[in-house]
Amino acid sequence: MNPLKQSFICFVSLFFLLPLLQGCSNPEEIEGVGLQAVPPQKPPVHGGIYRIPLRGNPITLDPAYVQDNFGEFVVHQVFDGLVRFDPYLSILPALAETWEVKKGTRYTFKLRQDAVFHNQEPVTADDVCFSIQRLLRAEPPSAVLQHLLKIDGAVEYRNKTRDTLPGFQIESEKNFSIHLIKPHAPFLTALGMYQVSIVPENAVMRLGDTFGNNPVGSGPFRFVSWEDERAIQLHRFNAYYGGPARLDGIYFRIYPDGLNQAVLNDFKNSRLDEMTVFGNAQEALAGFKGLQWIHKPSMSLFFYGINIRYPHLEDPGLRNALSAVIDRQTLVNTVYGGKYQATQTILPPGMDGHQRFDPVKASYPSSSLQRQPLEIEIVSAGKSPRVKREIELIQRFWAPLNITIQTKYIMDWKQFTSYIRSDAVQIYRYGWHADLPDPDSFLSSLFSSDAAHNHMNLNDETIDVLLSDARGILDPIERTEIYRKIETRILAAAPIIPLFNMDTNRVYQPHVQSININAIGPHATKLNKIWLDKNLNK
Repeated sequence: MNPLKQSFICFVSLFFLLPLLQGCSNPEEIEGVGLQAVPPQKPPVHGGIYRIPLRGNPITLDPAYVQDNFGEFVVHQVFDGLVRFDPYLSILPALAETWEVKKGTRYTFKLRQDAVFHNQEPVTADDVCFSIQRLLRAEPPSAVLQHLLKIDGAVEYRNKTRDTLPGFQIESEKNFSIHLIKPHAPFLTALGMYQVSIVPENAVMRLGDTFGNNPVGSGPFRFVSWEDERAIQLHRFNAYYGGPARLDGIYFRIYPDGLNQAVLNDFKNSRLDEMTVFGNAQEALAGFKGLQWIHKPSMSLFFYGINIRYPHLEDPGLRNALSAVIDRQTLVNTVYGGKYQATQTILPPGMDGHQRFDPVKASYPSSSLQRQPLEIEIVSAGKSPRVKREIELIQRFWAPLNITIQTKYIMDWKQFTSYIRSDAVQIYRYGWHADLPDPDSFLSSLFSSDAAHNHMNLNDETIDVLLSDARGILDPIERTEIYRKIETRILAAAPIIPLFNMDTNRVYQPHVQSININAIGPHATKLNKIWLDKNLNK
């Protein structure tokens, strides 16, 4: 049975065939490289441990609570959801073998008969219901929450005014249906987000708060160990319904403070099989033969977020001025070698709703330039030379406004995220990757009044209403126009300073085969098809 048999499903699949990245990220710079063809693939062989750097220690490996790319990369190997995205973001079956949609509000799913968790228990409809209910009450709220709240009774369940979820109906161990209160265009796509990974109810109830340190999933690799700030080890799960992975296992080597030079040294000495290209890595690796360089555009955004409730930053005229005086192309060329695409908008090129225009220009009164200088703090999770040069250049742009910058560096990602959620934050450096192939993932996840990542504290009822309206519209043209109105209104309020769209830049050892980076990003790529050619020199 073709799971895309309903016209609504066909629309969703076609509408969201967009290449973009996902989730929030540590905004360390990545130096781009020229596109180089990957050699033709050989017949695969099995075996070997794949070694990858994690440029930060995950906070947890529980998919309901992961909010960083470090944990997400691991989660994609250990867990599966009901649906998945192929490398080009087509919606494909995962734990759900088939599904059917009626009137845009009733979703009927059939689970795979051969899907089992790593503890050998079968994946059941009860586990799916438990996983969704758990997400509805997760604190802090997950980025997928806004989509799950469209399930009948979900709002009341989250508010704990009812203990059951009437919109989830179990028909048998492998069959269930989900009922929405009204059509919600991104719903099926949202089920492919990593947060909606299906977890085993028995294991979660038994492990409690320690589940995030001892995860049990149904993905191609099973969890083995986690040495905090050192390494995470996974082994192949031979009972995986998609067939055993080609690798024996994965070794995530953790570099808790980024440690660019340490990552580079380990890659040069064949202690890593891949790494992000950063700084002068391309020059440092110039003498190495057979390396595989991949440079792909990504739908992402690097920006400065402004806490608009902070004293002296409450004036939208000032915020517009801070954005308007920045020469983004000079920034990209000077600091990042011209490898990124400078932008003044939120939605990246290629995403539905993207528009090219200059945001509302600054209306900051010239008389204010004669006042006492204003000191503004920028907080950064990275402290590399390029980050410092970037901030120095921003200081030059802001100098005519009588503004000086005080830089605060918080290298620990957990502490950084805690700080930008606090009232003390003024301006923060941030990179954003879409949570799902939909403009809503940028505009709602960052700017709706109750969004978990709205650290800018924008609270605009008109934006909230427009976002809600857009999610219920199936006509892509009409939906696009609403998103453009939303983006225009956000840019006029200026809680954000968009700077550039980031790229995916990675380098692989010669022996790594079947490289196929997911369009959502490297951190969303399953590695079960990767294999190592032992005949090539490491």
